[in-house]
Amino acid sequence: MCCIPRGRQLLRKSIIIAAAVILAPVGLVGLVALAAGDWRQIGITEDGHKVSVSSSRLPKTNLRTTWVRVEYKQPVQLPQGGPFVELRARVRFNCASGKATPSSVWFYSRDHNGKLVVSKKALHDDQFGQAPEGNFADMTMNFVCQQK
Repeated sequence: MCCIPRGRQLLRKSIIIAAAVILAPVGLVGLVALAAGDWRQIGITEDGHKVSVSSSRLPKTNLRTTWVRVEYKQPVQLPQGGPFVELRARVRFNCASGKATPSSVWFYSRDHNGKLVVSKKALHDDQFGQAPEGNFADMTMNFVCQQK
Protein backbone atom coordinates (compact mmCIF):
# COMPACT_ATOMS: atom_id res chain seq x y z
CA MET A 1 0.00 0.00 0.00
CA CYS A 2 2.97 2.31 0.39
CA CYS A 3 3.47 2.65 -3.34
CA ILE A 4 -0.19 2.99 -4.36
CA PRO A 5 -1.37 6.58 -4.77
CA ARG A 6 -3.80 7.81 -2.09
CA GLY A 7 -6.69 8.11 -4.59
CA ARG A 8 -6.37 4.47 -5.61
CA GLN A 9 -6.30 3.39 -1.95
CA LEU A 10 -9.55 5.24 -1.31
CA LEU A 11 -11.13 3.76 -4.44
CA ARG A 12 -10.08 0.24 -3.43
CA LYS A 13 -11.44 0.75 0.10
CA SER A 14 -14.72 2.13 -1.29
CA ILE A 15 -15.15 -0.87 -3.58
CA ILE A 16 -14.56 -3.30 -0.69
CA ILE A 17 -17.08 -1.46 1.53
CA ALA A 18 -19.67 -1.33 -1.27
CA ALA A 19 -19.25 -5.06 -1.92
CA ALA A 20 -19.70 -5.82 1.78
CA VAL A 21 -22.87 -3.70 1.95
CA ILE A 22 -24.31 -5.38 -1.13
CA LEU A 23 -23.35 -8.94 -0.15
CA ALA A 24 -24.48 -8.80 3.51
CA PRO A 25 -28.24 -9.05 2.70
CA VAL A 26 -27.51 -11.78 0.17
CA GLY A 27 -25.74 -13.76 2.90
CA LEU A 28 -28.66 -13.26 5.29
CA VAL A 29 -31.16 -14.46 2.69
CA GLY A 30 -28.85 -17.42 2.10
CA LEU A 31 -28.94 -18.24 5.82
CA VAL A 32 -32.74 -18.22 5.80
CA ALA A 33 -32.76 -20.45 2.71
CA LEU A 34 -30.23 -22.81 4.30
CA ALA A 35 -32.35 -23.07 7.44
CA ALA A 36 -35.37 -23.81 5.27
CA GLY A 37 -33.69 -26.94 4.00
CA ASP A 38 -34.22 -28.92 7.18
CA TRP A 39 -37.55 -27.78 8.65
CA ARG A 40 -39.02 -30.25 11.11
CA GLN A 41 -42.74 -29.95 11.82
CA ILE A 42 -43.34 -30.03 15.59
CA GLY A 43 -47.09 -29.56 15.72
CA ILE A 44 -50.24 -27.77 14.69
CA THR A 45 -51.90 -24.99 16.68
CA GLU A 46 -55.58 -25.02 17.66
CA ASP A 47 -56.28 -22.83 14.60
CA GLY A 48 -54.60 -25.33 12.26
CA HIS A 49 -51.31 -23.44 11.72
CA LYS A 50 -48.30 -25.73 11.06
CA VAL A 51 -45.31 -25.00 13.31
CA SER A 52 -41.79 -26.10 12.34
CA VAL A 53 -38.29 -25.56 13.69
CA SER A 54 -34.90 -25.79 12.05
CA SER A 55 -31.20 -25.50 12.78
CA SER A 56 -31.16 -25.58 16.57
CA ARG A 57 -27.92 -24.70 18.29
CA LEU A 58 -27.80 -26.58 21.58
CA PRO A 59 -25.02 -25.18 23.77
CA LYS A 60 -24.43 -26.46 27.30
CA THR A 61 -26.21 -23.46 28.78
CA ASN A 62 -29.97 -22.94 28.84
CA LEU A 63 -29.81 -20.56 25.84
CA ARG A 64 -30.74 -22.09 22.48
CA THR A 65 -31.03 -20.44 19.10
CA THR A 66 -33.46 -21.86 16.56
CA TRP A 67 -35.29 -20.93 13.37
CA VAL A 68 -39.09 -21.08 13.76
CA ARG A 69 -41.61 -21.20 10.91
CA VAL A 70 -45.39 -20.91 11.14
CA GLU A 71 -47.44 -21.71 8.04
CA TYR A 72 -50.84 -20.12 8.55
CA LYS A 73 -53.82 -22.25 7.50
CA GLN A 74 -55.46 -19.18 5.93
CA PRO A 75 -53.83 -15.77 5.31
CA VAL A 76 -53.96 -13.77 8.56
CA GLN A 77 -54.02 -10.13 9.55
CA LEU A 78 -51.50 -9.54 12.34
CA PRO A 79 -50.62 -6.43 14.34
CA GLN A 80 -47.69 -6.06 11.88
CA GLY A 81 -50.02 -5.98 8.86
CA GLY A 82 -50.96 -8.67 6.41
CA PRO A 83 -52.43 -10.72 5.04
CA PHE A 84 -49.51 -13.03 5.85
CA VAL A 85 -49.30 -16.72 4.92
CA GLU A 86 -46.10 -17.51 6.81
CA LEU A 87 -43.84 -16.27 9.58
CA ARG A 88 -40.16 -17.16 9.96
CA ALA A 89 -38.00 -16.05 12.84
CA ARG A 90 -34.57 -16.59 14.32
CA VAL A 91 -35.27 -17.01 18.01
CA ARG A 92 -33.19 -17.29 21.18
CA PHE A 93 -34.89 -19.43 23.80
CA ASN A 94 -33.89 -19.10 27.45
CA CYS A 95 -34.99 -22.48 28.78
CA ALA A 96 -34.32 -21.48 32.40
CA SER A 97 -36.55 -18.39 32.34
CA GLY A 98 -39.04 -19.63 29.72
CA LYS A 99 -38.50 -16.55 27.55
CA ALA A 100 -38.30 -16.51 23.74
CA THR A 101 -36.63 -13.52 22.09
CA PRO A 102 -36.66 -13.25 18.30
CA SER A 103 -33.66 -11.46 16.81
CA SER A 104 -35.35 -11.12 13.41
CA VAL A 105 -38.82 -11.96 12.12
CA TRP A 106 -39.90 -12.21 8.49
CA PHE A 107 -43.57 -12.12 7.48
CA TYR A 108 -44.38 -13.67 4.12
CA SER A 109 -47.22 -13.09 1.67
CA ARG A 110 -47.80 -14.56 -1.76
CA ASP A 111 -47.39 -12.58 -4.96
CA HIS A 112 -49.77 -12.81 -7.95
CA ASN A 113 -47.95 -15.96 -9.13
CA GLY A 114 -48.32 -17.68 -5.74
CA LYS A 115 -44.64 -17.31 -4.87
CA LEU A 116 -43.68 -16.54 -1.25
CA VAL A 117 -42.32 -13.02 -0.86
CA VAL A 118 -41.12 -11.19 2.23
CA SER A 119 -43.63 -8.45 2.86
CA LYS A 120 -42.33 -7.27 6.22
CA LYS A 121 -39.23 -7.72 8.36
CA ALA A 122 -39.16 -6.86 12.06
CA LEU A 123 -36.21 -6.73 14.42
CA HIS A 124 -38.43 -6.61 17.49
CA ASP A 125 -41.68 -8.47 18.15
CA ASP A 126 -43.40 -8.11 21.54
CA GLN A 127 -46.25 -10.42 20.45
CA PHE A 128 -43.99 -13.25 19.24
CA GLY A 129 -45.84 -16.56 19.45
CA GLN A 130 -48.74 -15.15 21.43
CA ALA A 131 -52.44 -15.20 20.50
CA PRO A 132 -52.31 -12.48 17.79
CA GLU A 133 -49.61 -14.45 15.93
CA GLY A 134 -51.08 -17.94 16.33
CA ASN A 135 -50.41 -19.16 19.90
CA PHE A 136 -47.31 -21.20 19.11
CA ALA A 137 -44.92 -19.89 21.81
CA ASP A 138 -45.40 -22.71 24.33
CA MET A 139 -45.19 -25.39 21.64
CA THR A 140 -41.87 -24.13 20.31
CA MET A 141 -40.41 -23.46 23.78
CA ASN A 142 -41.26 -26.98 24.97
CA PHE A 143 -39.86 -28.63 21.86
CA VAL A 144 -36.61 -26.64 21.70
CA CYS A 145 -35.87 -26.89 25.42
CA GLN A 146 -36.38 -30.68 25.45
CA GLN A 147 -33.76 -31.22 22.71
CA LYS A 148 -30.49 -32.82 23.78
